[in-house]
Amino acid sequence: MASTAKIILAVGGIFIAGAVTGGFVSLRVADHLARQKRLVERIGPSEIGARLAEQLQLTPEQKDKIRPIITRTSEELRKVRRDSFSQTAELVSKMDADLAKLLTVEQQALLKEIRQREEERRKQWMNERTKRNNERNEPRPPGGPAEDGARPSGPPPAP
Repeated sequence: MASTAKIILAVGGIFIAGAVTGGFVSLRVADHLARQKRLVERIGPSEIGARLAEQLQLTPEQKDKIRPIITRTSEELRKVRRDSFSQTAELVSKMDADLAKLLTVEQQALLKEIRQREEERRKQWMNERTKRNNERNEPRPPGGPAEDGARPSGPPPAP
């Protein structure tokens, strides 16, 4: 009887170990599939063009003609985002200079600390974004999104 119980426990243990391993493998596969889906959903010129081409059922000639339009527009959008960031930084600097005229020395020092913390958060966000972009630029299977350097959407993390 003792040997039968040992066999049952061993088989049960193997079954449980297999179930646990299968669960972990399933989680990894699900995570991998979710990442692949997010990569495909990236928005950049080639993704927009491919999506439009499919939805509009464009001919190869039409695809060739829209490609430069989409690329040009994507570049213009990148420039607008860069300019907007620069303009925002200039406005905040001007505001800080105007505020400093009304603040005590202690408050001015506190404002400077606040801005330094914000700058550190911005740098951290940029580093994380660069890391995510680098992960996205890993080799892709044929037919996947192009590596065009498209930026992720959304604002930096809140303070």
